Amino acid sequence: MKRAPDLHRMKSGGRTATPPEEGFPTMMSTDHSAEAVLFLRMQPTWVVVDDIRHFVETFCASACPEAERQEQVALATHELVQNAIANAATPDIELKLEVDRGSDRVSVSVSNDARADQIEVLRDRLGKMLEHANPLAGYVAAMREDPGSRGGIGLARIRFEAALDLALDDQGERVTVRAAGPLIAPDLETMVA
Repeated sequence: MKRAPDLHRMKSGGRTATPPEEGFPTMMSTDHSAEAVLFLRMQPTWVVVDDIRHFVETFCASACPEAERQEQVALATHELVQNAIANAATPDIELKLEVDRGSDRVSVSVSNDARADQIEVLRDRLGKMLEHANPLAGYVAAMREDPGSRGGIGLARIRFEAALDLALDDQGERVTVRAAGPLIAPDLETMVA
């Protein structure tokens, strides 16, 4: 016997998604001061980094479409998750994304366990980047530092291309890198001036 198609399922980007049940809150709200929070606890591999980026981009576009910030936040997430995978002592990674329309702020943080030497390298890279008041200058300096290396520019890329400020917090072996900034991206001209 042939099964009838499930009309309650939607196709989206080649993947199947189920719409929310009746009475279940959706991500979109008419309250423009609402905060949207996404929290993921995962053990990602390199294969899924792009999927995480696309998921975050879609989440941001739904949570605050008028900000048009989804590509930049997705870029920051992509770089932070890559950084965590490359520099983690264990495969466990936590991602937290907050879109706060009330304060017009967005932040994405990625936490993972790391060895003391890995945390020191991260702290050193962040410190060198922050020596440059201009985000573009910090990005160019990071690229020039070791042009043949595979990596090391992700944090500077976030600061310039995503226009987000970066902070590092470590509690023993647990390290969190947070990228945060205004919900509406600053004008590129002011960033390179």
